[in-house]
Amino acid sequence: MDYARYAALYPDGPDESAFDRLRWEARRVMDRATTGLDGLRKLEAAPPADEQDKEAVERCEAALVHLLWQTDQAEGLVSRDDGTVTGRVVTAVTAGSESVSFAAPTAVSRQDRDERCREVVERYLAGVKDANGVNLLYMGLYPVVP
Repeated sequence: MDYARYAALYPDGPDESAFDRLRWEARRVMDRATTGLDGLRKLEAAPPADEQDKEAVERCEAALVHLLWQTDQAEGLVSRDDGTVTGRVVTAVTAGSESVSFAAPTAVSRQDRDERCREVVERYLAGVKDANGVNLLYMGLYPVVP
């Protein structure tokens, strides 16, 4: 997925530099969710061939990027143009008394964030099959495909 496609689905999302960082993280989430006991990465080894399944994978990635961005925003984090996270969101600056106000961060635990990511993956990828007809969320040993 490219930034233009993401922005069409989520026009209120991050800029392109933050998107690149978040997209990488979203792909890692999807890889973990679709790699079985044998370590075979289904999305890499046999990406879906069916158009609806391809669309489901793309929309899952977009939804994960957006969720990760929202999490960053809730924590009050700011991204640089290169995509690195630097600090908190400034909400007000007063020059006379040299005062700076920051957005109050909302603590989002790693466990909460991971759970929300799992929910997104399950919502979009449940029933989606790879090119060999194996369910992407199947975690067993990859079956022998003739």
